[in-house]
Amino acid sequence: MADSDKQSFWTTLPGVLTGIAALLTAATGLLVVVYPHGGAKGNPGARSRIETAKTMGDEGGTATPPPIASPQQKKKPAARLTAKDGTETRVSLNSFRDSYSGESLQLKSGQSIPFEKIKSIDFLEVNDYQQDLRVTLTDGRAVDGSIMSGEQIMGNTDIGPFSVSVKDLKRISFER
Repeated sequence: MADSDKQSFWTTLPGVLTGIAALLTAATGLLVVVYPHGGAKGNPGARSRIETAKTMGDEGGTATPPPIASPQQKKKPAARLTAKDGTETRVSLNSFRDSYSGESLQLKSGQSIPFEKIKSIDFLEVNDYQQDLRVTLTDGRAVDGSIMSGEQIMGNTDIGPFSVSVKDLKRISFER
């Protein structure tokens, strides 16, 4: 009598929910396999370039598609650090920091210059505990000054964190 009262697992609420979850998972997996890049649309960028070339051409179809930007042309904003030995390192601009003042350059004169206003920094001489430098602003003006020679410049490169002492630098240029 006890055996006749038992229900099949698939007729209980947990069984039904398990079955529905299994079907949804299988359907989702099938969709990912069949349409791995967003459905049957294909590459919309390629289609728009082709359509643009057709609409730009004359009756003979001699138009060429607009140029496609290479990865080098689509550079992200960065700070290019050139060491005294000539080694160059590109650091992401949104991670670029000074160990002393963070998002600005704090001159010993008391002037603070935000990095967003700087086009380049040329490192001149190291005297005692200070590093002389020339700052070229984005509007073309130049500011001469000095910072503490123990400061570090930090940021993230495409392969990980980077840090360098200002006394080892020759130049920083900002690519926006």
